[in-house]
Parts: sequence; C-alpha cells; structure tokens
Amino acid sequence: MPFTRRNITSWTTFILAVAIAQGGCSGGPAVVTAEPDGPIVVRAIEVQPQPAQRRVEIVGTLAGNQEVMVSSEVAGRVTAIRADLGDRVTQGQVLIELDSSEAQLGVERQQAALLEVLAQLGVKEEKDPLPELADTSIVRRAAAEANQAKADYERARKLQAEGVFSQQAYDAAEARFRTSQANDAAALEQARNLLARVDNLRVQLLLARKKLQDTQIRAPFAGTLRERLAEVGQYIREETPVAALASTDPLKLQASVPEQFFPYVQPGAAVEVTVEAYPGEKFSGNVTRVARAIQPATRTFSIEARIGNPGERLRPGLFARAIVKTSRSDNVIHVPAEAVISFYGVQKVFCVENNVIREKVVKLGDRFGSLIEVTEGLQSGDWVAVSELARLQEGVSVRLASAEGTN
Repeated sequence: MPFTRRNITSWTTFILAVAIAQGGCSGGPAVVTAEPDGPIVVRAIEVQPQPAQRRVEIVGTLAGNQEVMVSSEVAGRVTAIRADLGDRVTQGQVLIELDSSEAQLGVERQQAALLEVLAQLGVKEEKDPLPELADTSIVRRAAAEANQAKADYERARKLQAEGVFSQQAYDAAEARFRTSQANDAAALEQARNLLARVDNLRVQLLLARKKLQDTQIRAPFAGTLRERLAEVGQYIREETPVAALASTDPLKLQASVPEQFFPYVQPGAAVEVTVEAYPGEKFSGNVTRVARAIQPATRTFSIEARIGNPGERLRPGLFARAIVKTSRSDNVIHVPAEAVISFYGVQKVFCVENNVIREKVVKLGDRFGSLIEVTEGLQSGDWVAVSELARLQEGVSVRLASAEGTN
C-alpha cells in the first residue's frame, strides 16, 4: 500500500496510542504533567497522632423520667373527667372524680360514733384534747362516790366501837364502801376502754375521710396524660387503671451499649441526643444508671440517661440517636472530614509527596466533630491535601500554599 500523507498520519496516531497503553500497564504511576500555567496550589495539613476521647453512637427510646398507671383506690361510678389525653397536669391535680355520696355518709357515721364516745368522757368537740384517765367524768363520779362511802364507813366504825351504832347499820356502811371501791375500779376500766375506743374511732374516721378523698383521683406528680382509660358513667372497682401519666421534663433515654465500652461508660457521662422530629438539633443530658450485667443475646449492656427537655418539645416514646462520651482516650490520626473522598464504597485521601499527589486508600473510624479518624492508610508526618480536591488525581504536580498541622 503506498504511503500517503493520510496513511502516515493514521500510523502515527496508532503508534502513540500503543505507547500510552503500554505505559499505563507497566505498573508505575502515570505522571500527569502540570497544566501550562504551572502546578496546582493546594493547602495541606500534616497529620500527627493526637489524644482523643472516644465516643459511642447508640440508639434508644425516650421515656418519661417518671411513668405510672394511675389507678383508683376505691370503687365507684365516674362522675367527671377533669383531665384528658395530652393535658399537662400539676402534682395533686384532680384527673377523675367518682360518686362520693356513699363515702360522705361513711364519714358522717364515723363522726357520730366518735362524738357519742367523747360525750361519755366529758369531751364536747372532736378536736378537743382527751382528759387524763383520772380526770374523766366517769372516774371522777366513781371516785367521789367511793370517797363518800369511805367516809361513811369510817364514821360508822367509830360509832359502832362506842356502842352507839347498830351492827346492822355498820354492816350496811361497810357494804356500801366495798361496793364503791369496786365501782371505782370498774369506772377506771370503763374509762380506759372508752379512751381506746376513741383512738380506734378516730382512725376509722381518718380512713373514712381518706376514702372520701380517694373519690377524687389525683396526679401523683406533674406531667402529661398519655392515656385516659375511664368514661363518665363507668363503674370502676378498686385498683382499676384509669389513666397513664408521664413526666416530660426531664426525659429518660433507655438504650443499649456494645459490651466493649463497658469499662468506659459511667454515671455522669455526657450524652447528646438527636431525634428525627428536630433535624440538626441536639439535646444534652447525662448518664444516670449503668447496668452491671451484659445481655448475652445482644452482647450489650443497658444504660439510662436523663435528657433535658426545656419547653417540653420532646415526647416520651420518641426514637432517639445518641452519642455518649466515654472515659476512654486514645492517640489517633484524624483528618478533616471534607478531605476524604468516597468512590464506590472506597475512601481515599490525596497526600502530597515531593510536590506530587499520591492517592491513598484509607479506613475510617470515629468522628470527632469536623474531624474523622483514620485507622489505616496514613502515617504520622503525612501531608494531606484539604483544598482543590476536585482537580486532584494521582501524579498531579502541586505546590503547597502553606504548611499546617492537625493540631
């Protein structure tokens, strides 16, 4: 075939293509020459191991710091609902009212029985103090009769000794004296029984009044009504649940932590919580309780943390993500998160070696704010580019704008 100008051009193009392909398959780095305007100016940092406090990311559920199922302590028919689903209530606020007519009658019956016994002791009002045993009206009357009988008996004995009193009259005076002594002892015993009965009736009256108060079912603490289980007109028995109540500030985070962090999570550790309802917002708190046993099925241990909830924006039951600061501290190499490039599941950074870019595949660890740990792929003293990343690739010539360190 004759060599024309067109053929010579085609063969030249083919030979150049083969030469480039062979250079790319030789195993050595393909050096990309700098653009006509010179090397790319980049900023880079020198990585050095630095101490960092380990953190662990967990998920859990927010719950009320206090949560109870409020139950009725007495039986009765519901007459009024004073708080409903979602209402905020204060401690002692009435949630549900029951029919109190029977309980009121019980109070009045106990009051009447108590006043009857108090009257026998010479006491007029329920709140008046009780007299001493010897000062009760029963004992005073019996004592007076006994004293009079004793005086009559002493007089009769003297007259009988002088012979001016008949034996029959003397025997009658002695009998009255002995009887008065027995009556005095019986009065003391009766007074003791009455005083004891007063104590018992006062307790019964307190119980009757408590039963009357229990017809108003109250909130044991301040919180939010999560559920109402009773309706007006419904007859409920003792210990029947009528409402679910949860405190909402602070809340309690319940979560599980991997067992390798067991020695490093202690009460008081700082916690940051995020929820999907408020993207980007963080709610802070502290660990309050740490389980002392590992769950074999999950190889985790349970923790509880108290989370502040100003304004009660969070709600019990929310799914939460949390970061717990542990007491473990390691020397780690880390780089700014934006210096890491991800490509099809592979993470790499651009290192500067002798003013040439070298791509290094890295393995990442924990995040520390804007920094991310590099567990494999970098060594102390490596320089990592942090600017112009979109223009960099293996073999590109660069010039450092400034020398910076990670510290």
